[in-house]
Amino acid sequence: MRQRQRRDSAREWIRFGAPVTAKSYAKRYGVDRYTAYDDLTALGFALPDSARQWAQRPPAAPRGHAERRSDQGHDEWWTVLDGRLFFVAGRTSGGAPYGMFADEMPPSDESFDSSGT
Repeated sequence: MRQRQRRDSAREWIRFGAPVTAKSYAKRYGVDRYTAYDDLTALGFALPDSARQWAQRPPAAPRGHAERRSDQGHDEWWTVLDGRLFFVAGRTSGGAPYGMFADEMPPSDESFDSSGT
């Protein structure tokens, strides 16, 4: 729902005496609490002081790849992905890594047989 439609709908919702909070607004309209706070204050709805935590959205976190480079001195073939050590065998055309998690690899004393047996 677009902002104007959402706010028009919210005016009616508030008028009918529904218990309105930033949380209930966010749930009803599928927005975050920062947007709920902005919409409710724009409509002139008096929110309690406890809702002021939603008044200012925190700065956006820098966006990057899904994986984070490890600071543990691993070479370029290793990275940390979802908190687990990941061996990067290659990358897709879009740049996403593919490979295998270290804890899913066979023990180092097992070797792969190229003959397929």
